[in-house]
Parts: sequence; structure tokens; C-alpha cells
Amino acid sequence: MNAMIYTRDGAEFNVLKEMVEKACGPDSVSRAELSGHKIYKVVYDMVIVSLDGAEGMEVSLEYTMRFPATRVIWISNDPYFSATAIRNHIYDFISKPADESWLEHSIREAARQIRLEKQGA
Repeated sequence: MNAMIYTRDGAEFNVLKEMVEKACGPDSVSRAELSGHKIYKVVYDMVIVSLDGAEGMEVSLEYTMRFPATRVIWISNDPYFSATAIRNHIYDFISKPADESWLEHSIREAARQIRLEKQGA
């Protein structure tokens, strides 16, 4: 299982990485390069986007459109994006400040669903 995390905050990356590794296993997490143009060539099982505003929306929607099986967890400081997330089948939308227990639950549940899908494939 592999995961990509989009965040500009190093401390937040470390917290999210630990949560994902706990749910998905060690060495399963990459950090997205956020300088310049974003490239969407690699299919990830899970993508966590913790970018504010239009940038977060762009990355979340791009992954959802290109890779429908990818579980996208979108963390945003703008709760009004929740409707966009629902309309576009984002796996989960979490408003900042994120409730850590809900975030952990969301990551664990996404990992569980991914494992089940892979077993059934």
C-alpha cells in the first residue's frame, strides 16, 4: 500500500506520516514536491491533501478525476469546500483544525477498504 501526502508544514507531515504508517505499514509514505508544476503520473492507494484554498481543491480533484480508486483525504481551512468534496466523490473532507482522532479513523478506514479491495482483486 502506498500513500502521498501534500502539505507545506513539516510538523504536520510527520504527524500524518506516522498515522499512515501505523495504518498501512512502514515505508508506505511519500511527501509531495510542492515547488512549481505538480505531476500526477503515479497511482497512489491513498492521497492526503492538506493544502488550503484553490491549491488544495486542485490537487484533490485532480487525483479523484485521474485515479478514481485512490482514497483522497482532503484537509482544508475552508469548510465551504466540503460541498465540492461531496460532489466530486472525495473519500473524506476534514476541516482545519483537524480532529486528530477523526483523522486517524479516516486513514485507518481508508487503509482497511484498500486492503479489502486488493484481496478481492
